[in-house]
Amino acid sequence: MLNLNTNKKIRIAKFIAKSGLCSRRDAEIKVLNGEVSVDGELITSPALNVSNQSVVIVDGERIRYQDVTELYLYYKPKGLLVTKKDEKQRMTIFDDLPKSFNGLFSVGRLDKDSSGLLLLTNNGDLSRFLELPRNKIQRKYQVVINGKLSEIQLKLIKNGLRIGDFYYKPIKIFPKKSNKKLSVYELYLSEGKNREIRNIIKYFKFSVLDLHRTNYGPYSLGKLKPSQYMTADLDLLDFS
Repeated sequence: MLNLNTNKKIRIAKFIAKSGLCSRRDAEIKVLNGEVSVDGELITSPALNVSNQSVVIVDGERIRYQDVTELYLYYKPKGLLVTKKDEKQRMTIFDDLPKSFNGLFSVGRLDKDSSGLLLLTNNGDLSRFLELPRNKIQRKYQVVINGKLSEIQLKLIKNGLRIGDFYYKPIKIFPKKSNKKLSVYELYLSEGKNREIRNIIKYFKFSVLDLHRTNYGPYSLGKLKPSQYMTADLDLLDFS
């Protein structure tokens, strides 16, 4: 855990981000939209400085400043949604985790049918730092497909390709093993567009049989098993 200095006043957007509600950028939008009050007064400027003891209400609910940044590694099993609630009452990761984790939110997403490493934090700024493509934080995946990609297809993936309205940046991809029915590939991405790997594989007329994330930046699953979690070492990140 990372101890933060809370003796001096901070910007309201930072206060909100440290609560784990959202990123600092999203907090600024909430302030500008008139969704935030401080000590009983509605505010409209994200430049306002507040104390860590201020009463801050966002969307009708009080939030509290977190003076400790938490980051966890979690082995997400297949079949769980990465969301707080699902209107169809399907199982989410928060049904699988202890109730104390309800105040955390995920760094990015893994879709329902994917498994592997998911990071969880109470710090919106940290989450945004880990997600932003410009920070070039690499994610490592293993994908199993029902066929074998050609050398031309592998080259397209490595060089980047456009599918419809989306441009997918170059991805490092390495064949691991294959037989007549399936192939296994290792992929390295530094951004995470929605269902990126699945969309690329589908574009080449194959199906993803299994998608598994093993690493996110300096963190790996290690010996974690499905549904297990552990505290992450924040000293491995260049974040302040």
